[in-house]
Amino acid sequence: MNLFDIKDPAFLKSMKTRELYALAGAIRSFLAESIPKTGGHLSSNLGTVELIIALHYVFNSPKDAFIFDVGHQAYTHKILTGRINAFDTLRQTDGLSGYISYAESVHDVWESGHAGTSLSALLGILYANQMKNETGEAIAVIGDASITNGTAFEALNLLGGEKDKRGIIIINDNEMSISRSVGAFAKMLTKIRSMKIVLRINRMWESILPRFLLGLLSRIKRGVRGFLQRQNIFEDLGYMYIGPIDGHNIKGLIYNLQRARSIKKSVVLHIITEKGKGHPEAANDKVGTYHGVSRASKVAKEGMTWSRMVSHALEALQAHRKTFVIMPAMTVGGEFLHFAQTFKDRYVDVGIAEEHAAAMAASMAHQGVPVFLPLYSTFSQRAFDQILNDICRSDHHVVFGIDRAGIVGEDGSTHQGLYDVSMFYLMPNMVITMPYDAKEAADLLHYGFMRQTHPFVIRYPRGLVAYDENIPVQFNEIEPVWTVMSEGKALSMISYGPSLDLLMQVKKKMNIDAGIINARFIKPVDEDMLHQVCRTGAPLFVYEEAANHGGLYPQILQFMARHGYHNKTAQASITDQIVPHGRYRDLLKKLKMDVKGVQERIEALLDAS
Repeated sequence: MNLFDIKDPAFLKSMKTRELYALAGAIRSFLAESIPKTGGHLSSNLGTVELIIALHYVFNSPKDAFIFDVGHQAYTHKILTGRINAFDTLRQTDGLSGYISYAESVHDVWESGHAGTSLSALLGILYANQMKNETGEAIAVIGDASITNGTAFEALNLLGGEKDKRGIIIINDNEMSISRSVGAFAKMLTKIRSMKIVLRINRMWESILPRFLLGLLSRIKRGVRGFLQRQNIFEDLGYMYIGPIDGHNIKGLIYNLQRARSIKKSVVLHIITEKGKGHPEAANDKVGTYHGVSRASKVAKEGMTWSRMVSHALEALQAHRKTFVIMPAMTVGGEFLHFAQTFKDRYVDVGIAEEHAAAMAASMAHQGVPVFLPLYSTFSQRAFDQILNDICRSDHHVVFGIDRAGIVGEDGSTHQGLYDVSMFYLMPNMVITMPYDAKEAADLLHYGFMRQTHPFVIRYPRGLVAYDENIPVQFNEIEPVWTVMSEGKALSMISYGPSLDLLMQVKKKMNIDAGIINARFIKPVDEDMLHQVCRTGAPLFVYEEAANHGGLYPQILQFMARHGYHNKTAQASITDQIVPHGRYRDLLKKLKMDVKGVQERIEALLDAS
């Protein structure tokens, strides 16, 4: 069939097994060809093709709710619900989202870019159906790495005790998050998964036995397993456990999904899939290189990523001070693979568990161990309570690397790094910084570990920074003050990080006598510099690629109010709005935070002065 003719999943109901396999092959080929053109999550989507076909074959979306944890593995779901014609716009400005999106389809019932939320959403739908007296199944698809998240365990515990509600949980077990899954839970699944003979036998019986004999065989197998071995954790929590199941055997998936639908209690289906199936490089990738792929580009990229630069500088810092790194499942994304291999005794990947990571960091810091805790900006929000209560309240010296700070572009609204400054600003004892370039990043890292005693944040954006990895890292003393990057008297422009380059472009284009100030220490502000700036009486313009509320600009206004300054002011930031996915430059333009938008704001400010 022509994939581009698909409007909704109803057509699947009349298809034969061989036709479903052919459909799976066509979808997998399309994804392998399409995703590298736009960028997106490759391996995870290649691994879930048969599962999602089977789900739509057995259940009736949207009456039956499909809840995808994170949602980055649901491209087949998008195709089967009629969105393939928009795939050339995937992750592009005003195009198809790389995640589940309420706005795109009635079939998208849970929108989240953060792992571990699907089981809570499952319970929410079950309770909502009860309140509204509605029927319909609720099925959550969660990865073996996501289910180790604390939120998932909380929901797993609650649903297991709900005797009057029934949910279906599908654990998509491929041994990977971005890189390999970690912890005792992953080892338990590995033990079950390792019985490959069971998968082969299951596949054989499912291909030759009629349905009633399969049901009898399943009951016999459960009885034998119960006699010979302990129950697994899911059965201990009150679930019917079915598995392991071959996640690429469509006939077996359909049979077991139909079984799950007929069982009266909540069910856990443990399916085994191959991440990257059908793509040799992705299937053999045990590091995470093919988890997400970038859009093909003919432009040569210069420099190195900020993530790699920070991890490289931290490696060099080990000669001055030994530090311990606590990594929440982002060894590959945060580019700490080389550090982890080089300093095995100073590194632990704790999995998708930001809250645990922050509390563990506080405990280690209390014991006098220097700790570096790298978090994507969007994921740092998940550990709000632990950072506030366990680290900042007690003034524990933990150094945070806040990666992907600012607008992240194609990953979209759930991943924008816009709120960490506001979050950290309200926390007592916290020091917040952001470097302009690689040199300043290394110096701030050195300052954070060698001279600082408070909780200390170093923000850095997605993208590249000019840096030569072959030149040894030089650490220089840095003072907790702002610096003047460009002199000028008619206007003072204040920002931090690489955004300062945009202000330099604006100054050059407008040909104005403007001073540009690097507010590299966002908290606390440099009051001496602010006094100097405000005493001139010249207007102030503040640029922040972050949320306005609780950012630097409100702090400057408070400073001016306290000291009676009346300079005209204006700002460019993210003000009470959600930033969608799109190309970085397109988003800046939409927000009127590009060169043209800033020029217009400054012209209005100068006219008002």
